[in-house]
Amino acid sequence: MKKKRFAAALAAVTAAAAVVTAGAAAPMATAGVQSTLTASTETVRALAECPELPSVPTARCGQITVPRDRTNPGKGTIDIGFALVPHTDTSQPGLGTVVPNPGGPGSSTIDLAGQSFAEALAPLLNRRDLLLIDTRGVGRSTPLSCAALDGPARVFASLPKQRQMIGECGHQLGDTVSDYSSIAVADDVDAVRKTLGLSRLDLLGVSYGTYLMATYAQRYPQHVRTVSMAGAYAVNVDTTGEVNAVAFRRAVRLVCERTGECDGDRVLSDLAALMKRLRKHPEKLTVSYDGVKHRVTLDEWQMTSVAGQVYAKLPDTKVELALARAASAARRGDLAPVRDLVRKSLIKSAEDASYGPALISDAQSWAVTCHDYLRDFDYADPVAKRTRQYDAAQAKLDDADFRPFSAKVWVSRADYDTGACLRWPADTAAQPPFAPGASMPDVPVLVLSGDLDANTPIESGDAAAAQFPRATHKVIEGAGHTPATTDEGVNEIIMFIRDAKV
Repeated sequence: MKKKRFAAALAAVTAAAAVVTAGAAAPMATAGVQSTLTASTETVRALAECPELPSVPTARCGQITVPRDRTNPGKGTIDIGFALVPHTDTSQPGLGTVVPNPGGPGSSTIDLAGQSFAEALAPLLNRRDLLLIDTRGVGRSTPLSCAALDGPARVFASLPKQRQMIGECGHQLGDTVSDYSSIAVADDVDAVRKTLGLSRLDLLGVSYGTYLMATYAQRYPQHVRTVSMAGAYAVNVDTTGEVNAVAFRRAVRLVCERTGECDGDRVLSDLAALMKRLRKHPEKLTVSYDGVKHRVTLDEWQMTSVAGQVYAKLPDTKVELALARAASAARRGDLAPVRDLVRKSLIKSAEDASYGPALISDAQSWAVTCHDYLRDFDYADPVAKRTRQYDAAQAKLDDADFRPFSAKVWVSRADYDTGACLRWPADTAAQPPFAPGASMPDVPVLVLSGDLDANTPIESGDAAAAQFPRATHKVIEGAGHTPATTDEGVNEIIMFIRDAKV
């Protein structure tokens, strides 16, 4: 994930600012109304300049105020920040407005990814606007934090401690704990659309952004022109388990085959032996970060978390081969390369966690995750009963499906822990944004998957595409998480938006 400089002050709309009080239900389409695909000249002029966003010099910044909870106006309001990059060819009518989200959840669209989106989509921006919206709780949209998850401490914590910290954060959020659902974010996106006077949007989701854009499309089908999804997964399909393990094995074999530097099956065998060793003989490891020494346990869970991360982000052949060589060395009795790999992985994760909610909000990420995602327990029950329900569900998993890892450890690896929300407050509103089989708009949809992605793998892309009546799913060779970071993937998205038949 590329980091961009954050602008601390939140620019405000001058003349176009509005308090939007739209209800949760999607409005009905109005027949015969002319489509407005880009903001008017008057609307653009009404927005403020963005001096604190020098990486996108033509952007105009705005802010709207929306209900914190649209079903309970008494809970107050929250500010939503956005930046509009107007199309450059003003001699012709605009052809559309692209609304991207970089994923997370918990990542800033404007200051973390805005420049990257503007540069990647430049071939479209002569006739199309780019609308960057920070999701509530992140960046310019009232950034969310909690003391329990402040800083990088969670990165170095054990699995039980991480679950405790996440639960403490939920309790610290108090009565706002349910205010950060994907439904609320989708409604915020539509509030910005309405403020700018737009009729239809070209949605572009990356990773979690694919979940969010599916939510928007389901709620506001009449305002969707196209949907592009890179590194996609479906709303009502749990993709944290077996399919990711299948994708991990596939990616290891492909890297070995394409580089000629290793044998995939041997690497997987070496990893299995390493996990067995660490299961029986864990050891302590000191990791220094920002002047602080952290004592972590190098065990099966820690190693599984690190190995999983290798194929859950941008492909890095050097790191992929380092994992293979470390596993091989460990089988010969040398754990030094394993220790080095773990240290580097934890330090990289700590760097990400240290940016804070101006760029990446850990609190917002877990607020969305614990509200929206499927889980094997009921929030209505006390923690002890939830844990029994969760353990019973994990006991049904077959280790053979998760090799070279054990099932229980794979589904609880750091940042992908299906039990992360066991100690979350009893959020009675928590549920996925829409039910299985919900009606989706009959619009052009493009889904891109990478064949080296074990985070949102090809099988997850299949499920994401199946949500829509008119979706095309393409696999990008050599792409990891996500294909939107590759030239081929970007070109596919550009051509799709430009040429879509709507």
